[in-house]
Parts: sequence; C-alpha cells; structure tokens
Amino acid sequence: MLVKDAKRGKRQGMTMWAFRQDLSIASRGSQLIDAVAPVSIELRPHQKTAVDALRASLRSGHKRPVLAAPCSMGKTHIAAYILMNAVEKNKHNPDYRAVFFVDRLKLLSQTTDVFDSLGASYSVMQGDDPRYDPSKPIQIVSIQTALRRKSFGFDIAVVDECHTLYKGVTELMRRLNGIPWIGLSATPYAKSMSAEGLYDDLIVTCTPRDLISDGWLTKTEYYVGRSVDASGLKTKALSTGGSDYDPKALGEKMLDDDTLAGDIVQNYVKHSNGLTRRALCFAPSIAYSKSLVERFNSEIGSEIAVHVDGYMDRELQNYIFEDFKRGDYKILVNSKLTNTGFDDTGIEIIIDAYKTKSRIAWIQRIGRCWRIHPGKEKATVLDHAGNLQHFNSFPEDIIPHELDSGDRRFDEKKQTKQEEREPIVRPCPVCRSAMTGRRCKACGHVLPSDVPVLKDNGEMLVKAEKAASKLTSAAVRREKMSKTGKQAWYSTLLLYAKQKNYKHGWAYWKYKESMDCSPSGLRQVVAKEPLKEALKWIQSENIRYSHRRDK
Repeated sequence: MLVKDAKRGKRQGMTMWAFRQDLSIASRGSQLIDAVAPVSIELRPHQKTAVDALRASLRSGHKRPVLAAPCSMGKTHIAAYILMNAVEKNKHNPDYRAVFFVDRLKLLSQTTDVFDSLGASYSVMQGDDPRYDPSKPIQIVSIQTALRRKSFGFDIAVVDECHTLYKGVTELMRRLNGIPWIGLSATPYAKSMSAEGLYDDLIVTCTPRDLISDGWLTKTEYYVGRSVDASGLKTKALSTGGSDYDPKALGEKMLDDDTLAGDIVQNYVKHSNGLTRRALCFAPSIAYSKSLVERFNSEIGSEIAVHVDGYMDRELQNYIFEDFKRGDYKILVNSKLTNTGFDDTGIEIIIDAYKTKSRIAWIQRIGRCWRIHPGKEKATVLDHAGNLQHFNSFPEDIIPHELDSGDRRFDEKKQTKQEEREPIVRPCPVCRSAMTGRRCKACGHVLPSDVPVLKDNGEMLVKAEKAASKLTSAAVRREKMSKTGKQAWYSTLLLYAKQKNYKHGWAYWKYKESMDCSPSGLRQVVAKEPLKEALKWIQSENIRYSHRRDK
C-alpha cells in the first residue's frame, strides 16, 4: 500500500517518499495509461501514437521512457491524458496520486491553463499557492518546491523538460525505482540521461517535418545574415553537458560591431511585411538585448521593440508579454527568458542573434515560431548568429537518436541522427535565403557545378563557404574591413558627394551598394584625406555605368 505517514518519517529524521509495490512495473505502468472511456480528451493522431508507444514501452519492461516531443507537439495534453487516465483507472483508491513535475513558474502557469481547459481536478504544489490540496489525486508540482517537502508520495510521475537533470530529481528517481517515470522533452540530448537508475528508453514517434507536413506546425523559411566571429571566445560548461560561449564575452564582442546591429534591424524591416509581423529576438546578454532595443527604436523611428529579462518583477514581465501579444510592440528582445515555456502562437519571426554550440538551446529558440496560428502562413528565421552553418542542418531535421549514458566523453551530436553525407547549409548568394543542394528554392539561383553541396568533412564545408563568398564581392569587402576602415570608406563617399555637389543620400546608397549593408552606426563625417581603395571603387563604378549608358 501507499505509505503516507509523515509523522513516522519525522520521528526517523527522513523524507517519506513512499510508493506501492504490489504490481510489477511492466504490467502496472502500462495499465496506468490505458485509455478509458470516462476521460474525454480528444488527442491528435500524433499524440495518440505517442501514448500508444509509451504504453508499449512500459509493457516491454522499461521503467523510465522518454518521449521525444518536438516543439508544439502538445506534450502537456499528452501528460494530462496520461495522468487523468491513471487516476480514473485507480479511482477506487483514495490514496492514489499522479504527479506532473514542472520546471519553471511560467511553465507551471501554462500547464494549469491546459489542465483547466480539460476539466481536470488537480492541486498545485508551488510555494504558498492557494490551490494546493493534498487530497487531490493529480498534483502539478514545481520541482524546486517538491524537493523541499518532507512528506510527499505518489504512484506515477511525468517530468516535463526532463533533459534538465536536477540532482534532487535524479536522487528521487533512483530511490523510487518501483513506480513508472515518464520524461517529456523536445531536446533529450543532455549528458547522462540514461545513467543507471534514470531514463531507459527513447521514444520517437514523429519529427518536426512530420508535424509540418500534417499541418500541425508552420512551414519556416530561413535567411542567413551577418554574424560575429566567435573564434577565441572563452566558453562555459553547461548543466546539460558540453560547453557554450560565455554569454557576457559574446555580448561584448557583438556590442563592438555596430554594423551587425544595423543589419539585424534592416533584415527585420525587410521581412516584417510593413512592420506588421511580430518578432522574438534572442541576444547573448541583457546588455546586448537592451542595445538592440535602442537600435530598433531609433532606426525605425518609433517604440517598436521592448526588452524583457528574468530580473524584472514578474508582474512587469507579464505586462510586457501581454503588450507584445496584443501588438503594442512588434519586437520582443531577450536573452534566455523565453527559451522554453513561452507559447505565443502569433510569433512569425525569430531573430537569432545568439551564437551557440548547444543543440538544445538552438532548437528550443527556433521552435518558438513553429506553432500554428490563424492567418499565419509561414514563419521566418533571420540567422544573425551563424547557427545554421555551425550545425549544418535545419532544426526541423535534427532527430533524437539515443540517450547519453555518461559512460563516454559527452558529445551532443551523438544523441542525434545524422546522415552519412549531410547537405551543406549556406546562404544563397542572391537572396540570402538558407539553402541546401544546388538550386535555391526561394529564388531559383543555381550554384556553379564546382561548388560542393554535400559535406564529407569539416574542410569541405570551409571550401564551400569560400566558394560561395566569391560570388558576393561586397560581402567579402565588408567582412575584411574593420570598423575604422568602414568609417574611412563612408567618409570618403561623403567627401566625393560634397565635391560633386551630389544629394545627401548618394553616399548612403553607394555605401550600401559597396558593402551590402547600410552605414548604420557610422558617423557622417567628411574625410579630410580620401581612402584610395574607396576612390578606386567609385572610379570603377563610374566606368561601368558609362559602358552601360553607351550600349
């Protein structure tokens, strides 16, 4: 029987995490999630397939399966279905408890909204939440709160975002080894997820591409823009395993690149459909996030962007989220706050300015724009981080393959499926849309036959990037030139325009033509001494123009 003797536990100076052991895990676990008529939750076809696969896993003898649930698969509905059916099947037992572990407060709030919509009877165990009622059979539990409780028992557990392996949760899983634990994650790539006593089966029933084909996710277009060179930047260890760029150092390097910020603003304007499409922007640091907001608002000329971060008062955060959702702001800029648990289905553009080595972080961020929404025909990703080329794949095509056991050196890539020869992802030299293969699907441009389209090794990818860069001389010029050089170039154009009595905008458009970007962040200072390279470029352009005019 389920033991719930808190007083006895206190006397013994121990935490009472007790559970039933009257049935084998294989038979009891599958029975707990069997569908029964009284629970009227209508699952989508892919959700029903997932529940069936979990049931089959438990019947086969696994104790702790992980469901790889892509962004927008509806894992909270799946969890509610599992727990409500488990409770219904055991309604004769007043002591039966089913638990849903949730990581963050925002996720907890969204979870209760789903359970409310399904008519579930539940309790919330989080701090001093007034909805806490230990007599309720379903407990929605904040992990941080649960680990502080001295008496807490349950019969089945579902863990959301299970790739985050809290020490207290892993200790609990090893201690309660006779009840079923079901993990849910879009990115089950963390280190040691299948270590002894933890998760023991990975279930993949559908992929993001499947959900896109079936109309449950939005088709997404990718455009590759300018990004900073992160070579030499220091890195920090991640709790999920591996390492990533130090966000402070990355943010400082991006703050030094005024041209990059200008490119980010211009690309949003270009893809915003007249500033009507709402965008979620990710920055590496709070400082860079705030600087981007200032840049958006100053260049566009209105208060179109807003910053939000985890240090703000929660009430202020909610006001900002509501204003953004209502359309008062078109661009919401943050660092990590909206990585997970931010389900605004109306987001149409992701501005990715956060270079990362982590597949988990990258996929979670891009997934914020995948949800379907009335009137939303497509989503757009503006990659100003170089992540598409770093991972050499679209996020929809990264599929979980195995759970890491912790027995070997951790490599996040080994937890995903990879083709023998991967397609090279590169920006189209004409329209800048991210493309694979030889023909760009967006504009129809065909790469020359000597440019490789499949990746055999790292060197092949480097060669392909160099081959593509030769096609855009303006981009090459911009990449090679320092900020001081760009200022000298622009000042020379201003000097030439003054000498020729050209209109003020001539220098602006010539700079844009020569650098493939605007002179954002540069001072409008006329050069005292012209830059020879700039004068040569002007001369060559004049010659080219005269030849076109004579034809």
